[in-house]
Amino acid sequence: MHSTGHVRAVKTQFPDCELTLLTATSSYDIYRHNPHVDRVILFDRYAVKRNWYKQPGWALRHIGDVLRTVRAEKFDIAIDLQGRMKSMLFLYLAHARRKFAKGRWPWVRHFAKREIHAIEEMNGVLQLAGIGTENTQMEIHVSPDERSVADDLVTKINPQSKPLVIVSPFTRWHTKNWGTDNFETFCARMPDNVIIALTGSDSQRAATDDLIARINGRSVVNLAGRLNLLEFAALIQRSALLVSGDSFPMHLASAMERPLIALFGPTDERRVGPRSAGAVVMRASNNCHRCYRRNRCRHQCIREIKTADVITEAVRILGKPGVATSGQDSINLG
Repeated sequence: MHSTGHVRAVKTQFPDCELTLLTATSSYDIYRHNPHVDRVILFDRYAVKRNWYKQPGWALRHIGDVLRTVRAEKFDIAIDLQGRMKSMLFLYLAHARRKFAKGRWPWVRHFAKREIHAIEEMNGVLQLAGIGTENTQMEIHVSPDERSVADDLVTKINPQSKPLVIVSPFTRWHTKNWGTDNFETFCARMPDNVIIALTGSDSQRAATDDLIARINGRSVVNLAGRLNLLEFAALIQRSALLVSGDSFPMHLASAMERPLIALFGPTDERRVGPRSAGAVVMRASNNCHRCYRRNRCRHQCIREIKTADVITEAVRILGKPGVATSGQDSINLG
């Protein structure tokens, strides 16, 4: 998601260029309807990771196939906005007259400044290439089909057209989760004039059911596993508020300029936090060291965020004039 504005900036600078995007298969939907991309090369990194020991032959063939596809072209410019070992492999082996990368990598021009926001760091990479970065705000493009799915779902779960509050209680890191007990309290104490939908992956549906079963006194909808990425984006477009940890839903809401409460613990909101004007960041105490530990942190700093404070902020946001509207003008629709 962070790179979507930079892809637009490249196409703005070079409107007649052929822009090829190399991305992971799992991230493809982010660019499925993107008008700035002419060609996509897919690398199934999760399948490679999953099969590296079980089917090493397949994993090596897949890497080789993608490398051959990359090397078959002669590019004028090659840019790596991720700066990881797996992505740099493709950059190093690409035929390109000029190469630029995020991070400190030899033999290519690079930009690294980890103390600034990731988007600003990507800006530095493009600026090395002489590409303007006046507007690198994230974007997501949704088709009419995905909008229709979201419209039908909202009509079904929200026939009274109440303000829709989307809650994403789970992240990929255990240490970034606020805790189901906190989300239980938050949902139970929200005003009656809103409808709450809990979202997540299909693997989180049972845990979401368990959470809903503990919420007394109100109806909450379980949408975990019900929508694909772009249908979910279209649903966020219709939300009055999203409450989430540092996760992909947070970045979607930020890209679409929807009201957002982002809960931060082990990660640094100064580097990866939401950039939209309507976003509110609530984090653990200032004593938190932003340790970036994925699975275990003895302090569990994010749990220090008080549910009463989050509820107060949510009620304040929902009380703003016009906040419950769909926000259709804030999203680029393909």
